[in-house]
Amino acid sequence: MSWSPTFGTSFARFRRRLGDNEPARSMRLSRAEPLSDGPGYGLAVAITALATVANLLMATYIAPPNLAMVYLLGVAYVASRCSPGPAVFASVLSIACFNFFFVPPTLTFVVADAQYIFTFAVMLVVSLLISTLTVRLRDQSKARGEAASRAQIEKSRGDLLSAVSHDLRTPLASIEGSAGALLQKPELSEQSRQLAGTIQEESIRMARLIRNLLDMTRVQDTIDLDLDWYGLDELAANAIIRTEGMFGRPVKLTSDLDAPLVRVDGVLMEQVMVNLLENASRYAGRDADVEIKILRSSAGARLEVLDNGPGIAPEVLERVFERFHGEKKGGFGLGLAICRAAVQAHGGRIGAENRVGGGAKFWLELPVPKETDVG
Repeated sequence: MSWSPTFGTSFARFRRRLGDNEPARSMRLSRAEPLSDGPGYGLAVAITALATVANLLMATYIAPPNLAMVYLLGVAYVASRCSPGPAVFASVLSIACFNFFFVPPTLTFVVADAQYIFTFAVMLVVSLLISTLTVRLRDQSKARGEAASRAQIEKSRGDLLSAVSHDLRTPLASIEGSAGALLQKPELSEQSRQLAGTIQEESIRMARLIRNLLDMTRVQDTIDLDLDWYGLDELAANAIIRTEGMFGRPVKLTSDLDAPLVRVDGVLMEQVMVNLLENASRYAGRDADVEIKILRSSAGARLEVLDNGPGIAPEVLERVFERFHGEKKGGFGLGLAICRAAVQAHGGRIGAENRVGGGAKFWLELPVPKETDVG
């Protein structure tokens, strides 16, 4: 296993990179969460009592309306630490304490001066606004933190996929080549030939999965497209040649005479077609009738991949282009996700549907500017 040190080096490199982000991650995890309602109401009572004591000490020097500001400060603190319930409770409790201790006649809830009714109303509105805005700001800050955390996790995952995938390609190529060399030996027994054939097929499959992983990490980032003018029929013909070993029957290719050229990344768009053909082979079967059609559409150029297989289950149809979704036949659910990301990077659309007579149809449309539409 001469390749294992290389793999270990890449994995260690990735772990060190991930470790560089550990302080930030720990800081996110240590961020204070809002108190639950039980402790929150207790905090509301304690803060209101503390504000009342402070106001009693200052009552000789400060007019009663100004003492309300101390209660508002307490409400703001409770709102910053608790859920909305305790914050609203702190608002109401603060008004009650202010009325009982500081509004003549004191130590009663009777209000002799009607102007204090207006003070109570303003105090309640301001308290509720403070608590609502504080809770909203805290929730927005939490959402931003969670979004940043998810982005960092996705980046770390992409780094790992890229590191592992790159280092696995060389040993897999060696395994495939060695199995192919064994199959060329005429003295090989039938059983050994079958085992070598299995090794070769599985190494090819793993190489395809690794290619998809690398493509997925590419399309997750900002794609640097190498754009040029191509005919979709040319790219489709190349994709058919690359996948001809997957089908027992030739894949049919038809193209409208007026199908326009498209300005695309030829390598990436050809890989999209390869992925669509691989998907047809995997689910419709090796002996399926598969056809690629190139058409002119109102959006520009349209490509369709049709098969006569079992079609797509209704519960899968809406999610067929999602990553890691429902792949059961030798894949990780990345091929179609790569197709969608690549087509969208070109400003196009992609979709899937069941054919009326049976089978599945995968289609994509690419825009063609009017002034550069070449038929």
